Amino acid sequence: MFASNLAKIFAGKIPITMKQLMPQFMRDSSSNDGHAEPVMDYVISWCLRRADVICKDEKPILYSHCRFMLGKLLSIENTDDVIFSNVKVRKQEQYIDLWVEVDVEQRGEITKYALLIENKYYTGLHDTNDIDGKRRNQLEVYKKKFDAHYADKSNEDWKLHYALITCIERNDGKFEQYRIAKDFGFKLFSFYELLENDTQTESDLFNEFWYRWGDARF
Repeated sequence: MFASNLAKIFAGKIPITMKQLMPQFMRDSSSNDGHAEPVMDYVISWCLRRADVICKDEKPILYSHCRFMLGKLLSIENTDDVIFSNVKVRKQEQYIDLWVEVDVEQRGEITKYALLIENKYYTGLHDTNDIDGKRRNQLEVYKKKFDAHYADKSNEDWKLHYALITCIERNDGKFEQYRIAKDFGFKLFSFYELLENDTQTESDLFNEFWYRWGDARF
């Protein structure tokens, strides 16, 4: 997706604007994107924490986008009457890219949600060592660790969710390699499916990452 858009620009098929010529956060003169997945971890962690109600009075467009994103990942279709609070994110906890916990208030009732996120850009799924020493798909192993953690919290009621986010679009043949994620209970998201709309926000960081990284329109 990203390379094809750049190729179209250089071929003259997409007009170049002055804004497109400005230095980009996610792109420089490198021959490839390097280690993009750790950057994804940091930015997505920040976006999910910006969905917290404590952020509601600053940058309202950004707040709306981040609320939509968190709601999408938690399978909450309509976030209009939802309050997210106490959003906590840990990176690379037990090798899990993002481990998210959040209180979700709907109609006066608060429910605890936990979310396991695996980010993929340039790598495929792979096997890793399970607790018994056998090699199994990384999603199966991570989910087992995640579930075990909350099984120990028998005095608390948690809703558990699992998501794989990839920068590859669904119509790209490379997307097929990730469909196995559903066999392990993961919801599969392509990058731009997490955006509420194409309205840019008050945050240069958000706009650079979500809009200008791979879309030649911006």
